[in-house]
Amino acid sequence: MLGSMYSAVSGLSAHQTKMNVIGNNIANVNTYGFKASRVTFSDVFYQTINGASAPTTNGGGTNPTQLGYGAKVSSIDVINTRAGSATTDRALDVYINGDGYLPVKTGDGVVKYTRVGVLSFDLAGNLVDRNGNQVLGFRLDETTKNAQLNSDGTSNVQNLVGIKVDPSELDKYTGIAIGQNGEVTAIKEGDPTLTLGSGTSWVKTSSLNSSSLYKGSVTISSATPSANVKLMQGKYTDGTAFTGTISFPAGADIQGPVTIGYDGTDVVLSYKDKSGASKTITGTEGTPGDGDYTFSVPDISGGTATVAVEVDATGADGVKLPATGTLTLGTVVPDSVAVTLTTTNKAGTPVTINGTVTLNGDTATLTAGDITLELDSAAFGSLDFDDLKDTVLGTAGPGAGKPEKIAHIAAVKFTNPDGLSQDGESYYVETTNSGEAVATTPGSGGTGNFLAGSLEMSNVDLSREFTEMIITQRGFQANTRMITVSDEMLSELVNMKR
Repeated sequence: MLGSMYSAVSGLSAHQTKMNVIGNNIANVNTYGFKASRVTFSDVFYQTINGASAPTTNGGGTNPTQLGYGAKVSSIDVINTRAGSATTDRALDVYINGDGYLPVKTGDGVVKYTRVGVLSFDLAGNLVDRNGNQVLGFRLDETTKNAQLNSDGTSNVQNLVGIKVDPSELDKYTGIAIGQNGEVTAIKEGDPTLTLGSGTSWVKTSSLNSSSLYKGSVTISSATPSANVKLMQGKYTDGTAFTGTISFPAGADIQGPVTIGYDGTDVVLSYKDKSGASKTITGTEGTPGDGDYTFSVPDISGGTATVAVEVDATGADGVKLPATGTLTLGTVVPDSVAVTLTTTNKAGTPVTINGTVTLNGDTATLTAGDITLELDSAAFGSLDFDDLKDTVLGTAGPGAGKPEKIAHIAAVKFTNPDGLSQDGESYYVETTNSGEAVATTPGSGGTGNFLAGSLEMSNVDLSREFTEMIITQRGFQANTRMITVSDEMLSELVNMKR
């Protein structure tokens, strides 16, 4: 009697364990990436009452007579079948359409594996899963941005690195996407640029410092030229540079193009004053035949300024005047202009920028804060600077975006994935029976492509679980009946003494 009761108790224990597993499966029917488990039973110890005997010449053999002592849980196996995908439409959700796993590293440096690809970038620029563990990927070649792999297309997990984007650059990326092969790409905004507005033909080139935070319309609020002037050297009609000597006093009332010519009698200097009026001045030669001419022009203070030009009719040095027409000597402009620009920063806060236009040889450069402009000196010098006020120079902001590969997520595979140990939170860890993890690009070696915008559903089959629940309940019930009947039989045996 006692033997049957102990056998029934072992059956109760085994069926209770199976019911626990079924309960866990049903509880996780809507857990992303969950893999159902199953329980298998086996019989246990046997008492051999009579051993087997071999056949003899005069008789047949006999089979062994054995008495069993119950059941036990033989194994609890994870059913690693792939479940379907649930569409989430979130770009950084990943479904693994194969047998691969995502490798992640915990804060204490332990590498775990998961099928649940709920990914995001944290404040520090790390690509992390839903528990904040860093997603691992391949090192990228500096030039090609290709994943650094062994010749067979694999990599050791120890060579993987946590995926991280410079946090100061993270807000420059838009449209971050994960490709089927694990490549993480995004559109990175172009370097800051100044898009020139209309009426700025006097600007040759424009640039913004790469760290500029200016954004929005850039307006010239004021432009104050200095009293000093400078000649931006011109060219002969045949393309050779002017080699004569021209000197302009600081206060000369001259602005814009300056030409010199011979009218058959006199050497004539033509120019425009700062009001824009055209002027013609006849030169006076110091010593007849020496080619040194002086021209008296008004001074901005109301006096007279002297412009000296060296010319030579023989062409030995200086300017050789043509028989008819004029030569453009260059353009007279202020040697510097103080400008004030107004714009806003990325936060929308107004910004005032003080700058200066400086002249260097044939080049005029406007530098104001992070803005640098190369100017057409002739066109700039002919401007009425009072009219520059409130001129919209252009629009500051990031340039056109361009696609960029920022990372490459790895997928790992195991020789025996059924040998992995479940670690909770949908994680698995490597065991001595799973084999070592081998990293490769998603889609290679049976790992499966990544499908962005989806997650893996649970593979729990409710109809199967409910069926197993009924069978387990009946098995448990039958074992309780065995104990009840055995108890009644013991009671009858005790009552025999009456």
